[in-house]
Amino acid sequence: MKGSSPIQNISMVPYMRAREPGLSAKKPYFKDRRSAVISIAVVAFLLILAVLGIDNNNVRRLSGYQKQASLSRATVESQISERFRYAATLASLLEERDSLQRVLSAFENADTVERQSELYRELEKELAVLQKELYADPAYNLYSPYFEKMYEIERQLIESIADYNLQADFFNRQIKAFPANLVAKRLALVELSSYAVSSALKSRP
Repeated sequence: MKGSSPIQNISMVPYMRAREPGLSAKKPYFKDRRSAVISIAVVAFLLILAVLGIDNNNVRRLSGYQKQASLSRATVESQISERFRYAATLASLLEERDSLQRVLSAFENADTVERQSELYRELEKELAVLQKELYADPAYNLYSPYFEKMYEIERQLIESIADYNLQADFFNRQIKAFPANLVAKRLALVELSSYAVSSALKSRP
């Protein structure tokens, strides 16, 4: 009997090679429970800091926008009030004009943009009629400086009102945008009204 060949002997040896670990084997994210708790706590803390940072930033932004709009409105109110004072001084030089006096008296209690706009438009109508009547008066030169001063203030108002309305519109858009709208709701911020006196400004005689 012939001896077996080396190749045959090798093929008959059982395949005993250890299986290598697969590449898809998963390793634990944390080596123990304590590490997991600490890591989760750190992530949660960083998220809270991020949320608080965004919230504080929105509070500062909205407060800043609101303050800018308030300052612009104060300028508009100051100029409108000055114009009403000149109109009141002019009215004091004339005979009783009940309709004009009613508008001047009503403005003393006007504390909203809408009401101030309404009375401003009414004042313009009264002044337009008054100026036409006084123009034929021999004493018109006595009254004309008041009309000129009111017109000068009116020219300033055009820019001031445009600036305020622009800032009010910007503020209104900001408080509607996410996530600033959440801050606006929490702080009870409401939309700002715009002045509507452009028709009066353009209709001056």
